[in-house]
Amino acid sequence: MDKNDITEKIKKIFKDNKNLSNLVAIILVLIFILIAVNIFKPRLTSVTAGLNSSNTSNNNEISPKEVSYEEEQKKQLIEILKKIDGCGNVDCMLTFSSGEVKVPAYDETKQNNVTEENDKDGGKRTTTQNNDNSKVVMSNKNGDSEPFILETQKPKVTGVVVVAEGAKEGKVKSDIEKAVTNLYDLPANKVNVYSMK
Repeated sequence: MDKNDITEKIKKIFKDNKNLSNLVAIILVLIFILIAVNIFKPRLTSVTAGLNSSNTSNNNEISPKEVSYEEEQKKQLIEILKKIDGCGNVDCMLTFSSGEVKVPAYDETKQNNVTEENDKDGGKRTTTQNNDNSKVVMSNKNGDSEPFILETQKPKVTGVVVVAEGAKEGKVKSDIEKAVTNLYDLPANKVNVYSMK
């Protein structure tokens, strides 16, 4: 069986069976939809007890380094809250304003030229030219060129929910709220404390 025989048989199948060509078209549409869904998948921004997901307007993926920072913040908060007298077992959820922000170094050059011209009739003309140029400073690391980062700003906590066994008592609940608002510099309405079942 040669190549021409195979192509002839395939053409015959498509000519004889319109349902098969419709099936192929449907499969292609489904593949396109799956690709589109994966491209526009929402970005991870909050850390929960067992599930780490929340929708944001940004479609970038969060790196494992950022997730570990957010999980570390949650873990540290739970550990410190457990040490409050009467608090008991604690769980919490933190929400963050955005992902990690890296501030690159810039090489800025500013050039100012002033030209004064006098003509023979006594007229004077002054021309000022300002050139501002800036570009990101790049560094080579293992043969790869990447921006030189001056500062890395960690995500800011924007809200906290705490569930604690001892939160039934007013003093313990107040102590938890005060600790969290002071720790993350949050207004009281962004910190919610509830008693655990």
